Amino acid sequence: MCGIVGVYGISDKNLVKRMCNRIVHRGPDDEGYYVDDYVSLGMRRLSIIDLSTGKQPIFNEDGSIVVVFNGEIYNFREIRKELEQRGHRFYTNTDTEVIVHAYEEYGYDCLKKFNGMFGIALWDANKKELFIARDRIGIKPLYYTVVDGNFIFSSEIKCILECGVGKTIDKIALANYFALRYIPAPRTIFEGIKKLEPGHYMVIRNGNIEKKRYWRLEYKPNDGGEEYFTEKVLEMLKTSVRRRLVSDVPLGAFLSGGIDSSTVVALMSELMDEPVKTFSVGFEGEELDETPYARIVAEHFGTDHHEIFVDINDLSILPKIIYHLDEPLADPAVIPTYLISELARKKVKVVLTGEGGDEAFGGYEKYLHEQRMLKILSCLPDCLRRLCKKLGARLEDRKNKLGLYLSFIGAKSNQEESYYFRLKNIDWGSCWLVNGGKDEVRELVRKSFDNRDYISNMLYYDIQYWLPDDLLMKIDKMTMAKSLEARVPYLDYEFLQFAYNIPPRIKLGNSGKYILKKAVQKILPKEIIYRKKHGFDVPISRWFREDNDLIQKYMDESILKEVEYINVKEVYRLWDLHKRGKDFGLALWKVLCYSIWYSEYIF
Repeated sequence: MCGIVGVYGISDKNLVKRMCNRIVHRGPDDEGYYVDDYVSLGMRRLSIIDLSTGKQPIFNEDGSIVVVFNGEIYNFREIRKELEQRGHRFYTNTDTEVIVHAYEEYGYDCLKKFNGMFGIALWDANKKELFIARDRIGIKPLYYTVVDGNFIFSSEIKCILECGVGKTIDKIALANYFALRYIPAPRTIFEGIKKLEPGHYMVIRNGNIEKKRYWRLEYKPNDGGEEYFTEKVLEMLKTSVRRRLVSDVPLGAFLSGGIDSSTVVALMSELMDEPVKTFSVGFEGEELDETPYARIVAEHFGTDHHEIFVDINDLSILPKIIYHLDEPLADPAVIPTYLISELARKKVKVVLTGEGGDEAFGGYEKYLHEQRMLKILSCLPDCLRRLCKKLGARLEDRKNKLGLYLSFIGAKSNQEESYYFRLKNIDWGSCWLVNGGKDEVRELVRKSFDNRDYISNMLYYDIQYWLPDDLLMKIDKMTMAKSLEARVPYLDYEFLQFAYNIPPRIKLGNSGKYILKKAVQKILPKEIIYRKKHGFDVPISRWFREDNDLIQKYMDESILKEVEYINVKEVYRLWDLHKRGKDFGLALWKVLCYSIWYSEYIF
């Protein structure tokens, strides 16, 4: 696990060293550089596999191909054996070296061989060509920009800013953030800096830049029966966990006590010779503290369990968290994720997490709710639905519940319109808080929806955008802030492809995750499988009704007036309504996170 940086078009080792210095947290163990007349590459290393000879950059036999790499290739031993049979010679035992030889043998199609999470940058000195790629699901980030004809890339935006890139805010990206809580790729908060989308690669040569998609989630419904899926899910998930236990350093697991993380811990306990090190975070005095459930699992499997309890009202670490995120991200779970990463890093370098289980098996309540509502309300006469939509639109004040409900009814005419409405109004809508810039939510939904059932279309959108640009960005940035590698077994691309194509009636059942619950009945305690779902809940709404020094500081009118595009008058009106009983906590949270980010990166 590492952080990588590079510039095509500039030969400057000092520049890439400065870029790497911004991400020492991603790789405190080592650093490495390659510079020639055409390209400058750098990396910071967190040593996980082949501690002694895995130093990067890694070269092929004649030194004409060089790679810097962030991530893990879990099937590298199988690929290496195949390449050795074809005559390739290896000088290390690291997964990184497999990349250069696979590229020699298969060209860009080498990516189709890799099962893992990665950001790759490979320089082919013979072709004078830079090849960069991101893993299929988007577990590892990769950013890029072009300045004065020079192509710049890195694992984090802050490295690119070290090159003197302008800090102009992308108004469309900002509107997307206020609509969705995150910024979908390829945009970032900065105009001109982009994210390479999951499952894509780029080739840069002689001033030409070519981007191609090498993988997408395929919709091929599987007609197997319930018994087949029950056995196959557990079998494939066990294989995925086994792959992610490859490590030359201690590893453990985040354990919330929910079905996803508990299943991962159960399978790790079966596959490992020593007790699994597990980690949980709890909040003092909170009703929704999950640590009792985590203890049940820890005791059941005899794990080496570690907990930390924190004062949920202490927001002093929020500026540091938002700095590490690079962009505004209004996911409240960043706080407990950062704290649990800090705890785990004291004992291990690698953790397995349950991230992605909800997207693989439809674990959110919204999927079944949306399906039911569309089925019911789409039966209304078109004239009645159009009338509701028209009346809802006339109530211009989006904080009016009647207008919102009428618009909700009017939106239930088709799948795209229905899901677009849900996404736009997830926090009662909040785009009115910013001036200028039109969001792209409708277009994102349109591009994601196809001739599939509604559940599969919703899942496709969430896997395409919500998963990499919110959940996985949170996991990557918060764990790497603490020099900790996170692995996500539910997002093995083969497993995710299989789970996606389980028929929704079997996958979700009547309450969500039906087939996963059935698959793990023999390995998990029943009180874990069937308990009510909730995530890392934090009391955002309460914070904005109480006196909190950090909130008062960054939401002060004098500060907000200096933050570009914020409608200060509307924010304060909304905050007043919130204090008087209405709930606009998440909308205000978006403003707070943006204000802190602006202070960290622009002021």
